[in-house]
Amino acid sequence: MKKYTQLHSKMSILYRVLTKMYSNSEILIEDTQDQVKVKEQERKAIRASHSAMRSAMSIIRGDADKRAMFDQAMEVIADDVANKVGEMERFMEMSSSFMESIDLQNGVFEEQGLKMLEEYEKKSTLLLLGGKEQADDILNLKQAEPLKREDSSEYDGLFNS
Repeated sequence: MKKYTQLHSKMSILYRVLTKMYSNSEILIEDTQDQVKVKEQERKAIRASHSAMRSAMSIIRGDADKRAMFDQAMEVIADDVANKVGEMERFMEMSSSFMESIDLQNGVFEEQGLKMLEEYEKKSTLLLLGGKEQADDILNLKQAEPLKREDSSEYDGLFNS
């Protein structure tokens, strides 16, 4: 029985060692997989940067086809910008006469409105005073210098034009 006990103790030691090796090998496998992923990403980055460098070198060397495509694209952009600026200038020329006519019409309307207000003011004073003589006296007072009040406020000048 002693042999079995010794065998059992050796086997339990071997079991513990193998269990530790198994858990350590799992960690080693995960670590190796992570390293492989990092190396794959590094390789992709190196390939992309190499491709960009080759493109830059071909531009520096003067690849005729790519240079022609670039020049053609720049011409199309310049033509598009010129057309749009031309459209804006034509619109401004066309609308300037329209805007001037609106300004003139507004000026005429303002003049007509002021005349109508003056006529209304004259007629209303005549009607309120009951005759032309009193209206003339009031019109003469309006043309004279206005009276200055001592208790004037900061809002007195709002309605004077």
